[in-house]
Amino acid sequence: MTVAAAAGKAVQVGLGVMIMHQGKVLVGKRIGSHGADTWQLAGGHLEFGETFEECALRESEEETGLTLDPASAKFIFANNNVMPDVERHYVTVFMAADVLGSAKARVMEPLKCEKWEWISQAQLLDNKGPYRPLFSPLAKLVEEHDLSPLFVASALSASAKEE
Repeated sequence: MTVAAAAGKAVQVGLGVMIMHQGKVLVGKRIGSHGADTWQLAGGHLEFGETFEECALRESEEETGLTLDPASAKFIFANNNVMPDVERHYVTVFMAADVLGSAKARVMEPLKCEKWEWISQAQLLDNKGPYRPLFSPLAKLVEEHDLSPLFVASALSASAKEE
């Protein structure tokens, strides 16, 4: 048994959702928790017995008031996040899904999130831009993976719906 296990520490499963709409992704500014003043995706903890898709749809609606298209919900990546400064360890599952209906995000948990904003891929990648710092799991995702296909597919889907 490790020291961490003896101290009652456990790895948790977090889930972040790249909510896509018209070639943009929704990010929120965290407050009141570890990672305060960083930009995050909608998401939370995977509940016992829940699928990744169910968690993505539930957490997105709970945090943003948005309804996501269940048929579009898909697994994209997972990463390992040890946060020694707050004594936490997460495996973070990342999902992507499109908005179904209105894309007007609302702050549903005002003690956890200050605001939601739709941003482009360029804004997400801009290390000197206003959407910094990123919450550590999201920062790791952006650093390690090319997310271009998600932004392109979202933009193409939006233009196809306009025709």
